[in-house]
Amino acid sequence: MGLFKKKTDYSYYSSYSSSRRRLKVGRTVIAVIAAVVVILGIIIYFNFNRIQFLMKGYSWSTTSELVKSFDNDEEKELLSHDEMKHILKRIDNSNKVALYDEYEQFYSLHKDMNYEDIVDVVNYIFENQVPSLKSMGYSEKTIWSMLKDGAGKSDLQFLIDNKLTNSQTAPFRKVKGYDLKKINDYIAQYNTVKDYNYAVNIVNYPFIVSSNGQTNAKYNIANPDDYLTLVKKGFYLNDYEPKDLVELDSEYVAPTCDHPQLRKVAAEALVKMIKDAKKEGMYLLLNSGYRSYEEQEKIYQETEQKYGGAYAAEYVATPGASEHQTGLAIDLALNKPNIDFICPSFPYNGICQEFRKIAPNFGFIERYKDEKKNITKIAKEEWHFRFVGYPHSKIITNKDLCLEEYIEYLKEYKYPKFLNSYGYKISYIPYENQNETIILQENQMISGNNVDGFILSERVSDE
Repeated sequence: MGLFKKKTDYSYYSSYSSSRRRLKVGRTVIAVIAAVVVILGIIIYFNFNRIQFLMKGYSWSTTSELVKSFDNDEEKELLSHDEMKHILKRIDNSNKVALYDEYEQFYSLHKDMNYEDIVDVVNYIFENQVPSLKSMGYSEKTIWSMLKDGAGKSDLQFLIDNKLTNSQTAPFRKVKGYDLKKINDYIAQYNTVKDYNYAVNIVNYPFIVSSNGQTNAKYNIANPDDYLTLVKKGFYLNDYEPKDLVELDSEYVAPTCDHPQLRKVAAEALVKMIKDAKKEGMYLLLNSGYRSYEEQEKIYQETEQKYGGAYAAEYVATPGASEHQTGLAIDLALNKPNIDFICPSFPYNGICQEFRKIAPNFGFIERYKDEKKNITKIAKEEWHFRFVGYPHSKIITNKDLCLEEYIEYLKEYKYPKFLNSYGYKISYIPYENQNETIILQENQMISGNNVDGFILSERVSDE
């Protein structure tokens, strides 16, 4: 026998073999994982909506408030919409979860309203008026379109009370500046003129009574100094002459210009504008500025003799109804030889078009556009600009309005309601409020529209 014995292997008989240990450990891990999965599943199941709110973008605190405030069905209703930024305000003012999205949309149109009023208005519209409007052919999309155009409860109720269907109102709603409460008048006019656009405008602007721009009524302008005063056929300045006329230096005036005067505010703005334009390679000159009643009469007669009555009526304002008499109107021309005094070249391209882009920054608007002649009743004059002041010039240009439309547009902001735009608050004060006293502050200006009221402008910031 050798010195060494063979070692006996007892692992075969042992219940603690390595393979069995591994098996037991593997089963334990699986059991733990399964337990974790089950626990996570339970957590997710009971917090599924909470997780979805978080994924929508709601904060943890907001999510906790939502879960606390609503039952499962209400939570699902909320989750069917995108995140609502002001949902906690909605919770404070209403338990009508199905309308929360409507509250949000309406708020985006009326950010000056408080939440309580928004809730009241939306509840009334969508609970009382929308069902009736849908039965009259209006889709929810169409109703929202009318609300975006400025319609309110009273406008929608007018449609319902007068049984005005979607098919009846649709053609008139395509015209910028329509008013739902005037639909019956539009329909009556359309039956005569057979033109939807003209029907709307002839009702909205009652001083327009014929296709040639003549009016039966004649108004003497009471406040011709106001920057927004409307001067045209039917509105006359008579012998008005501005008291603050200044004459521009010759470097800003075309050789053909016999009228180099403007009101001080318009002259200063024009000089700044021409200087800025020159820096950008745009060389422009004043071709005509202030004209007296007598001068306008002389120009009209000379044009009539030279080109005929039709030409004069189209391109030359009636004496007393010319914007040039205000001292706020300018005719511009490119700095080049042979400038036409009556119709200077000022095309919609190149330097001239670039100039149009900067003009509103200095308080000027292009007054007579071709697409607006059914309202202004004056043919396109691409060279004619009017000083209306800032920010009115920016608003008019960016909203693609003419001065007549702008005056009507501002009526949506009846004092003390304000339009906030370009660092200013702007409000319309109807003449019917003539007994109301408004003490102007240093940062406030007031201008008459010589039609039916006044425009209050208040500077609130430097934008």
